[in-house]
Amino acid sequence: MRYAVILKEPALPDIRTLARVLASERGCPEADALSEARGAWGLAALDQEPPAAQRLAAALAAAGIPALALPQNLLEELPPVTAVTRAEISGSEVRLQDSAAAAHLLAAGDIALLSAAVIKRRVTQTITLSKGSGILRKTVQLGALLATGLPFPLGNARREETRSLESSELARVLDICLRSPARRLRLESEDFDYSCLLARKTYQALANFRTLARELAALWPDAQRNHGLHILQEGLPLRDMRYDSLADLDRESRWLLTLRSLRSAP
Repeated sequence: MRYAVILKEPALPDIRTLARVLASERGCPEADALSEARGAWGLAALDQEPPAAQRLAAALAAAGIPALALPQNLLEELPPVTAVTRAEISGSEVRLQDSAAAAHLLAAGDIALLSAAVIKRRVTQTITLSKGSGILRKTVQLGALLATGLPFPLGNARREETRSLESSELARVLDICLRSPARRLRLESEDFDYSCLLARKTYQALANFRTLARELAALWPDAQRNHGLHILQEGLPLRDMRYDSLADLDRESRWLLTLRSLRSAP
């Protein structure tokens, strides 16, 4: 049976401390373990032999990071994502509409985890440029006409060139993980209608996302919250989120749901 090592407290540790422990256990330079530590998100190690998992958990605890080694089949699996595009908020009830126009009525007791993340991602755009019809071409034709008195056709010198341009954009994602039956509803800011905010809706997408995340957190006080939601609630800089991809958000959600499951077990 393979084991996993998870952090026992729902708060992210100091990355350098985690990297130092991982480097010691792996027998590698600390710099090489920094990437692994950054991408751990509460799951310090997966697919470990039981003795190695127990050693790592003990080393983390000794460094001030409480950890637990457990059979990997006890980790929670994430349900598939259902994208939602609209919301209606009435008192403590929220009705979400997914992309297939199906309704999801949510009450406070339904919510296991509310997770938010703002992720900078690279976008590649392909454009086609036309060349050969500029001022230089016209100048040559005019010079030939003045010198000879005859038009001087240059033929069709236009050509097309395809280029790829890279830019970055912010992806704003809010996941709502439900208890029973287990479901995961995902709000992606660029595809969401914020009319539910009424007079509080602005023309700024990030402001709308932050307002909605805070409102849902207030409506569902017993739901577990992730690191990204804490950043939004406290108004901290977005660079403190540290999410490099949606895979980071998924890994963190899996960790937090596992902690919740372990604490509610008899």
